[in-house]
Amino acid sequence: MVIKYGRYGKFLACPGFPECQNTKPFFEEAGVNCPECGGKVLIRKTKKGRIYYGCENNPECGFMSWNKPTGEKCPVCGSFMVEKGRKNVKIVCSNEKCGYIKEKPADGE
Repeated sequence: MVIKYGRYGKFLACPGFPECQNTKPFFEEAGVNCPECGGKVLIRKTKKGRIYYGCENNPECGFMSWNKPTGEKCPVCGSFMVEKGRKNVKIVCSNEKCGYIKEKPADGE
């Protein structure tokens, strides 16, 4: 299988594409494990092109997040932490009731 570029992004196809119609979706890994089942978290796109993070064991697991998970646990409630924001990125607890916020360290530190 080789990586090809189509109208909707990258996908895996056999080297003889388009004569050979064997294709599979291409997902990049987010680099963290799923907080629910321990599988890999993949970077995916919706039909409209919005990025989300989902477990590789979908639909059995069901983990999904719009914000990038960090792989850390919240020290207050134990829920998983996510990165929020574009310019001033903060690491925030995914549990909205908790509200724990941790400033993301600068790249040089």
